[in-house]
Amino acid sequence: MDVPLTQTAYDDAATRRAWRRTASFRLCAFLLSLASFVAWLYAVLLTPVWTLWVLMPALLVLIYVAMLNTARVSGVLSLRRILRVYPWQSVPGAASIAKNGTTRFSFTDPEHPDPDKRVSLGYGSFLGSGYTFWIRKVRSGDVDEVWFAGDPRFLGVVAVPGPRRLMGVAQREAVDCRTSARKRGVSPEARERAKAAGARVG
Repeated sequence: MDVPLTQTAYDDAATRRAWRRTASFRLCAFLLSLASFVAWLYAVLLTPVWTLWVLMPALLVLIYVAMLNTARVSGVLSLRRILRVYPWQSVPGAASIAKNGTTRFSFTDPEHPDPDKRVSLGYGSFLGSGYTFWIRKVRSGDVDEVWFAGDPRFLGVVAVPGPRRLMGVAQREAVDCRTSARKRGVSPEARERAKAAGARVG
């Protein structure tokens, strides 16, 4: 499937539909996380006291899942911001499994004189990530080509061609204020685009 020839990814109608699906799915997952606490409390009130030995570990799991879903739903606007700055590009063979079991996306450095110079973005370092689409499908070899919108030196959105399964990826220094923002090897134009997409730039 060919990438849309639009100025930005979000100019493509299929991309806007994919973003809306992603936003709806993440919002529903977030609301279900909140509802699970009500169900847990209901179970506590209707069962004997001794069942707390079982229910307390379940509460810890629910809290962790709720934290993940909160982060995901808050990242939906970040996806749209990136898609409004960068166009899609097709990158065959970009996804692979790293030695630590996470998914690694490798892209060409857009401004390096050596065309073989690669920049990697990782995904899947959190607990339970092995059950997610991007770990399972890459590990099984079902994902070859990916679509990428962004600058791999900062951040971007990866998707299954279509696009489907939108997911944000980022270098730590582009989103974490506890690290130093990247300054070297980036032109002023690329820096301004990354800043417009929501990245920290030097």
